Order: sequence, then C-alpha cells, then structure tokens
Amino acid sequence: MNPFTWFILLYVGSALVGTIVLWLWHDSRDKVSFEIHRRQKAFHCVRCGMLYSLRKHDVSEGEACPECGYKNYELSF
Repeated sequence: MNPFTWFILLYVGSALVGTIVLWLWHDSRDKVSFEIHRRQKAFHCVRCGMLYSLRKHDVSEGEACPECGYKNYELSF
C-alpha cells in the first residue's frame, strides 16, 4: 500500500475514535446530571404556598418549609 493511503486511514480512524470517545464522555456526564435532578423531591407548602425541592432519599415524615417551617409532604403526580 501507498504510504499516503496509510496516512489517510490513520487520520480518519483517529478522528472516528476521538468522536466516539467524546460522545461516550458527554453521554456519561449527561446521565449523571439527569440522575441528580431526577432524585429531587418536590414540595408545596400549604401554609405559605412556597414551592421547593430537596435531594433527600427518605421524606416519609415530611420536610420543613424553608420559608415558614411548616412540615409538608412530597407532591405526588
């Protein structure tokens, strides 16, 4: 094979590998960001009407409103 052909194959191959690596890196970063937002719990205070969210796993006993301190339970959709 011609040396120029090897150069073209290496150039195209490295560009393809670089694109795949960037794609996988961006996909994993996007997945982590999505998981952080997915685990948030939404609350609506019945006393003052404030909407707020928390990143807690167990909120079965309710969470205090940051505005007035009233204990509210997670919203269900």
